[in-house]
Amino acid sequence: MMSGLESANLKLARAAEHIEAIRDVVWDYIEREPSDVTTEPNGKYVLNFREPPPAAIAVLAGEAIYQIRSALDHLAFELVKLNPNGTTLPTDWEEECVFPLWLDTPKKAPVYNCFKNTLPGITTGAFTFIESVQPYHRRDTGNILRMLAVLSNIDKHRHLNLTKPQAYRRDEAVVIHKGHRMHSSSVRRAEDGARTESPFPFDTQIVDMQVQGAFTPFVSFHESALGQGAATLPVDYVLELCLNSVKTPILSAFEQFLRSP
Repeated sequence: MMSGLESANLKLARAAEHIEAIRDVVWDYIEREPSDVTTEPNGKYVLNFREPPPAAIAVLAGEAIYQIRSALDHLAFELVKLNPNGTTLPTDWEEECVFPLWLDTPKKAPVYNCFKNTLPGITTGAFTFIESVQPYHRRDTGNILRMLAVLSNIDKHRHLNLTKPQAYRRDEAVVIHKGHRMHSSSVRRAEDGARTESPFPFDTQIVDMQVQGAFTPFVSFHESALGQGAATLPVDYVLELCLNSVKTPILSAFEQFLRSP
Protein backbone atom coordinates (compact mmCIF):
# COMPACT_ATOMS: atom_id res chain seq x y z
CA MET A 1 0.00 0.00 0.00
CA MET A 2 1.26 3.49 -0.86
CA SER A 3 2.39 5.55 2.12
CA GLY A 4 0.89 8.88 3.07
CA LEU A 5 4.14 10.60 2.15
CA GLU A 6 4.04 9.09 -1.32
CA SER A 7 0.41 9.99 -1.96
CA ALA A 8 0.93 13.51 -0.57
CA ASN A 9 3.82 14.05 -2.96
CA LEU A 10 1.73 12.81 -5.89
CA LYS A 11 -1.09 15.17 -4.95
CA LEU A 12 1.28 18.13 -4.69
CA ALA A 13 2.71 17.27 -8.09
CA ARG A 14 -0.81 17.21 -9.51
CA ALA A 15 -1.55 20.58 -7.91
CA ALA A 16 1.54 21.99 -9.62
CA GLU A 17 0.16 20.78 -12.97
CA HIS A 18 -3.13 22.58 -12.31
CA ILE A 19 -1.27 25.79 -11.43
CA GLU A 20 0.68 25.57 -14.67
CA ALA A 21 -2.58 25.04 -16.55
CA ILE A 22 -3.96 28.20 -14.90
CA ARG A 23 -0.98 30.14 -16.22
CA ASP A 24 -1.75 28.90 -19.72
CA VAL A 25 -5.39 29.99 -19.46
CA VAL A 26 -4.42 33.40 -18.07
CA TRP A 27 -1.87 33.86 -20.84
CA ASP A 28 -4.48 33.07 -23.50
CA TYR A 29 -6.78 35.59 -21.79
CA ILE A 30 -4.09 38.28 -21.85
CA GLU A 31 -3.29 37.49 -25.48
CA ARG A 32 -6.90 38.36 -26.38
CA GLU A 33 -6.24 41.89 -25.05
CA PRO A 34 -9.31 41.92 -22.81
CA SER A 35 -8.91 45.56 -21.73
CA ASP A 36 -8.95 49.06 -23.21
CA VAL A 37 -7.09 52.10 -21.94
CA THR A 38 -8.43 55.53 -22.77
CA THR A 39 -7.06 58.96 -21.96
CA GLU A 40 -9.41 61.64 -20.65
CA PRO A 41 -8.97 65.37 -21.41
CA ASN A 42 -7.66 65.89 -17.87
CA GLY A 43 -4.78 63.52 -18.58
CA LYS A 44 -6.08 60.60 -16.50
CA TYR A 45 -5.95 57.06 -17.86
CA VAL A 46 -9.04 54.86 -17.59
CA LEU A 47 -8.75 51.06 -17.58
CA ASN A 48 -11.76 49.06 -18.73
CA PHE A 49 -12.01 45.29 -19.13
CA ARG A 50 -14.32 44.13 -21.90
CA GLU A 51 -14.07 40.45 -20.96
CA PRO A 52 -14.17 38.74 -17.54
CA PRO A 53 -11.58 36.09 -16.64
CA PRO A 54 -12.39 32.61 -18.03
CA ALA A 55 -14.34 30.36 -15.65
CA ALA A 56 -11.70 27.69 -16.27
CA ILE A 57 -9.36 29.60 -13.96
CA ALA A 58 -11.68 29.14 -10.98
CA VAL A 59 -12.29 25.48 -11.84
CA LEU A 60 -8.57 24.72 -12.10
CA ALA A 61 -7.89 26.69 -8.93
CA GLY A 62 -10.43 24.56 -7.07
CA GLU A 63 -8.74 21.38 -8.29
CA ALA A 64 -5.30 22.65 -7.19
CA ILE A 65 -6.69 23.68 -3.81
CA TYR A 66 -8.30 20.27 -3.33
CA GLN A 67 -5.05 18.44 -4.05
CA ILE A 68 -3.03 20.63 -1.67
CA ARG A 69 -5.59 20.36 1.12
CA SER A 70 -5.93 16.62 0.59
CA ALA A 71 -2.15 16.17 0.76
CA LEU A 72 -2.24 17.62 4.28
CA ASP A 73 -4.93 15.14 5.30
CA HIS A 74 -2.96 12.20 3.91
CA LEU A 75 0.03 13.25 6.03
CA ALA A 76 -2.18 13.55 9.12
CA PHE A 77 -3.74 10.13 8.50
CA GLU A 78 -0.33 8.50 8.14
CA LEU A 79 0.84 10.09 11.39
CA VAL A 80 -2.15 8.92 13.43
CA LYS A 81 -2.06 5.44 11.85
CA LEU A 82 1.55 5.15 12.99
CA ASN A 83 0.31 5.61 16.57
CA PRO A 84 3.78 6.30 18.00
CA ASN A 85 2.51 6.47 21.59
CA GLY A 86 0.79 3.09 21.34
CA THR A 87 -2.45 4.52 22.68
CA THR A 88 -5.88 3.00 22.08
CA LEU A 89 -7.29 4.98 19.16
CA PRO A 90 -11.01 5.78 18.97
CA THR A 91 -12.97 3.28 16.89
CA ASP A 92 -13.99 6.01 14.42
CA TRP A 93 -10.64 7.81 14.18
CA GLU A 94 -10.37 7.17 10.44
CA GLU A 95 -13.61 9.09 9.85
CA GLU A 96 -12.52 12.08 11.93
CA CYS A 97 -8.85 12.31 10.99
CA VAL A 98 -7.89 15.54 9.19
CA PHE A 99 -5.06 18.03 9.30
CA PRO A 100 -6.52 20.86 11.42
CA LEU A 101 -6.66 24.32 9.91
CA TRP A 102 -8.19 26.51 12.61
CA LEU A 103 -9.04 29.99 11.40
CA ASP A 104 -10.17 31.42 14.74
CA THR A 105 -7.94 31.81 17.76
CA PRO A 106 -9.01 29.34 20.47
CA LYS A 107 -10.72 30.88 23.49
CA LYS A 108 -8.28 28.98 25.67
CA ALA A 109 -4.54 28.78 25.02
CA PRO A 110 -3.79 25.65 22.94
CA VAL A 111 -2.41 22.81 25.04
CA TYR A 112 -1.42 19.25 24.17
CA ASN A 113 -3.51 17.71 22.65
CA CYS A 114 -6.29 20.08 21.69
CA PHE A 115 -6.37 18.33 18.30
CA LYS A 116 -7.18 14.95 19.86
CA ASN A 117 -10.57 14.70 18.13
CA THR A 118 -8.90 14.68 14.71
CA LEU A 119 -5.30 13.72 15.56
CA PRO A 120 -5.46 11.29 18.48
CA GLY A 121 -2.24 9.80 19.82
CA ILE A 122 0.25 12.16 18.17
CA THR A 123 3.48 13.03 19.97
CA THR A 124 4.09 16.35 21.71
CA GLY A 125 6.69 17.20 19.04
CA ALA A 126 4.21 16.68 16.20
CA PHE A 127 1.54 18.59 18.10
CA THR A 128 3.86 21.53 18.75
CA PHE A 129 4.73 21.78 15.07
CA ILE A 130 1.14 21.46 13.81
CA GLU A 131 -0.04 24.05 16.32
CA SER A 132 2.72 26.44 15.24
CA VAL A 133 1.45 26.56 11.64
CA GLN A 134 -2.22 27.06 12.44
CA PRO A 135 -3.95 29.82 10.43
CA TYR A 136 -5.07 31.68 13.55
CA HIS A 137 -1.47 32.75 14.12
CA ARG A 138 -1.70 34.85 10.92
CA ARG A 139 2.02 34.80 10.33
CA ASP A 140 4.46 32.98 8.07
CA THR A 141 3.24 29.48 7.08
CA GLY A 142 0.10 29.85 9.17
CA ASN A 143 -0.96 32.92 7.20
CA ILE A 144 -0.56 31.06 3.91
CA LEU A 145 -2.48 28.06 5.26
CA ARG A 146 -5.23 30.49 6.22
CA MET A 147 -5.58 31.40 2.54
CA LEU A 148 -5.65 27.71 1.65
CA ALA A 149 -8.36 27.01 4.24
CA VAL A 150 -10.51 29.95 3.12
CA LEU A 151 -10.25 29.04 -0.56
CA SER A 152 -10.92 25.37 0.19
CA ASN A 153 -14.01 26.10 2.29
CA ILE A 154 -15.48 28.35 -0.39
CA ASP A 155 -14.81 25.98 -3.29
CA LYS A 156 -15.90 22.85 -1.43
CA HIS A 157 -19.02 24.12 0.30
CA ARG A 158 -20.25 27.27 -1.48
CA HIS A 159 -19.24 28.12 -5.02
CA LEU A 160 -16.28 28.49 -7.34
CA ASN A 161 -13.86 31.04 -5.98
CA LEU A 162 -14.56 34.42 -7.56
CA THR A 163 -11.88 36.03 -9.68
CA LYS A 164 -11.44 39.47 -11.17
CA PRO A 165 -9.15 41.11 -13.73
CA GLN A 166 -6.58 43.66 -12.69
CA ALA A 167 -3.48 45.14 -14.27
CA TYR A 168 -0.09 46.51 -13.44
CA ARG A 169 0.51 49.92 -14.94
CA ARG A 170 4.08 50.80 -15.85
CA ASP A 171 5.33 54.29 -16.65
CA GLU A 172 8.92 55.02 -17.61
CA ALA A 173 10.28 58.42 -18.54
CA VAL A 174 13.25 60.70 -18.64
CA VAL A 175 12.26 63.62 -16.41
CA ILE A 176 13.60 66.84 -14.97
CA HIS A 177 12.65 67.24 -11.32
CA LYS A 178 14.00 70.07 -9.16
CA GLY A 179 16.61 70.83 -11.75
CA HIS A 180 17.90 67.26 -12.01
CA ARG A 181 17.58 65.14 -15.13
CA MET A 182 16.91 61.50 -14.32
CA HIS A 183 15.26 58.30 -15.47
CA SER A 184 12.11 57.55 -13.48
CA SER A 185 9.87 54.51 -13.47
CA SER A 186 6.69 53.59 -11.67
CA VAL A 187 4.59 50.42 -11.37
CA ARG A 188 1.08 50.65 -9.95
CA ARG A 189 -1.83 48.26 -9.69
CA ALA A 190 -5.15 49.22 -11.30
CA GLU A 191 -8.58 47.61 -11.21
CA ASP A 192 -11.35 47.68 -13.79
CA GLY A 193 -12.64 51.21 -14.24
CA ALA A 194 -9.72 52.76 -12.39
CA ARG A 195 -8.73 56.34 -13.25
CA THR A 196 -5.06 57.00 -12.73
CA GLU A 197 -3.07 60.19 -12.90
CA SER A 198 0.55 60.61 -13.87
CA PRO A 199 2.78 58.88 -11.30
CA PHE A 200 5.28 61.73 -11.46
CA PRO A 201 5.13 64.84 -9.23
CA PHE A 202 3.18 67.79 -10.60
CA ASP A 203 6.33 69.91 -10.82
CA THR A 204 8.15 67.30 -12.90
CA GLN A 205 9.00 68.10 -16.50
CA ILE A 206 8.70 65.01 -18.68
CA VAL A 207 11.45 65.09 -21.30
CA ASP A 208 10.80 61.70 -22.88
CA MET A 209 7.98 59.30 -21.98
CA GLN A 210 9.05 55.91 -23.26
CA VAL A 211 6.06 53.90 -22.03
CA GLN A 212 3.04 55.87 -20.93
CA GLY A 213 0.08 54.23 -19.25
CA ALA A 214 1.05 50.70 -20.30
CA PHE A 215 -1.10 48.09 -18.53
CA THR A 216 -0.27 44.40 -18.09
CA PRO A 217 -3.40 42.41 -17.11
CA PHE A 218 -3.49 39.62 -14.53
CA VAL A 219 -6.22 37.69 -12.69
CA SER A 220 -6.65 37.68 -8.91
CA PHE A 221 -9.05 36.08 -6.48
CA HIS A 222 -12.05 38.24 -5.58
CA GLU A 223 -12.92 36.87 -2.14
CA SER A 224 -13.01 39.37 0.72
CA ALA A 225 -12.33 36.63 3.29
CA LEU A 226 -8.79 36.32 1.90
CA GLY A 227 -7.88 39.82 3.00
CA GLN A 228 -6.60 42.78 1.03
CA GLY A 229 -3.08 41.41 0.55
CA ALA A 230 -4.13 38.31 -1.38
CA ALA A 231 -6.54 40.38 -3.48
CA THR A 232 -3.56 42.14 -5.06
CA LEU A 233 -1.78 38.94 -6.11
CA PRO A 234 -2.24 36.78 -9.23
CA VAL A 235 -4.21 33.56 -8.71
CA ASP A 236 -1.30 31.32 -9.71
CA TYR A 237 1.03 33.14 -7.28
CA VAL A 238 -1.36 32.61 -4.34
CA LEU A 239 -1.69 28.93 -5.19
CA GLU A 240 2.08 28.60 -5.57
CA LEU A 241 2.47 30.03 -2.08
CA CYS A 242 0.02 27.44 -0.74
CA LEU A 243 1.77 24.62 -2.58
CA ASN A 244 5.21 25.62 -1.35
CA SER A 245 4.04 26.08 2.23
CA VAL A 246 2.99 22.42 2.27
CA LYS A 247 6.18 21.24 0.57
CA THR A 248 8.32 23.20 3.00
CA PRO A 249 8.23 23.15 5.95
CA ILE A 250 5.25 20.82 6.46
CA LEU A 251 6.20 17.89 4.23
CA SER A 252 9.79 18.07 5.46
CA ALA A 253 8.65 18.02 9.09
CA PHE A 254 6.34 15.06 8.52
CA GLU A 255 9.11 13.11 6.86
CA GLN A 256 10.96 13.41 10.15
CA PHE A 257 7.90 12.64 12.30
CA LEU A 258 7.14 9.51 10.31
CA ARG A 259 10.73 8.28 10.43
CA SER A 260 11.33 9.11 14.11
CA PRO A 261 7.94 9.71 15.75
